[in-house]
Amino acid sequence: MKIFILVDQLHSHGGIEKLVALKANYWTERFGYSITLISTEQGGKPTVYPISDQVNRVDLEINYYRELSFFHPKNLAKLFRNTRKVLALTKHESPDFILVASHIPMTYVLPFFSGGAQMIKEFHYSKFNYSPSFKEWLFTKVEALYDYLVVLSHEERRLFRTKNTHVIPNPVEPPGLPVKSIAQRRTVAVAACRFAPVKQIEKMIEAWELFSPDHPAWELHLYGSADNEYAEHLRNLIREKKLGHTILFKGQSSDLASVFADSRILLMTSQQECFPMVILEAQALGVPVVSFDSPTGPRNIIHDGEDGILVPQDDVHSFADALNELISKPESMESMSAKAVCNAEQYHIDRIMVAWKNTIFEKNKNV
Repeated sequence: MKIFILVDQLHSHGGIEKLVALKANYWTERFGYSITLISTEQGGKPTVYPISDQVNRVDLEINYYRELSFFHPKNLAKLFRNTRKVLALTKHESPDFILVASHIPMTYVLPFFSGGAQMIKEFHYSKFNYSPSFKEWLFTKVEALYDYLVVLSHEERRLFRTKNTHVIPNPVEPPGLPVKSIAQRRTVAVAACRFAPVKQIEKMIEAWELFSPDHPAWELHLYGSADNEYAEHLRNLIREKKLGHTILFKGQSSDLASVFADSRILLMTSQQECFPMVILEAQALGVPVVSFDSPTGPRNIIHDGEDGILVPQDDVHSFADALNELISKPESMESMSAKAVCNAEQYHIDRIMVAWKNTIFEKNKNV
């Protein structure tokens, strides 16, 4: 079985990059598939997540102008070169499947040049807020040409109008660390994300401002690359509210498992999410999650009141109340921790990878 996986790059921290590494390694080492990762702008940089030596890697050195539209004339010329190079590799290698794993320009032309391979497109973003338009109509027509569209939840599935859509959630790896009792952990709540306005970290800060005075021993640790304008806005907000002693920027971490293992709560205040892996990674280590009930994401993982708490979207006061209630009931928090571990087991990597095999790669063998 030969599979091409198309991405833009694998040198930056991110959920898609981590998922691509997980899948490539698993499909190669456990299923014995021949996997080739084809990037457009790796730029000679090392991969941020480990890639098996058995996985083939090719960088096409297309280097799109990311500040421009995919359909800008400058990028269209690069897309032509991108297509030509992928077709040459396809002709030479004859893959059985080509998987588009990230949102890249090739998404919109690949189905027209299959070369005999079956085409798969993964969606790691939500269509919840997409409004009808000619552009959306056109994209739907292109998506219908794929053999498989893979989405992350049944709620997302209902947003697609084509019959080639299948639900396969994100996987979580066993963390390889013991699950501590809540009482053994530091009085720390944690958030781990890219710093972007859609994450609404300012609302998390506002909720923490309400929560913190009655709980001075608690700290909020923010993980992620904080070197952009939005992160600076958050720093200024924290200074204005005089919360610098209780809200701390911790930078990027290559070992979030250890962070979660020693934290009591994960916080999420996103405007929207699709299927955030960070929730599963935290739950696997017994960390309950308090999250806004944002469209399509957290509510497809969290069971409200059992392994976490869902708060009405953008309701800062209810978010602070949820934190207060959670930590005021240690026995309930321990119960949530245990149920969080059980919930994460439903997304164990072995289970999800078998779904990929049975639903797509070896579907005809099961008929």
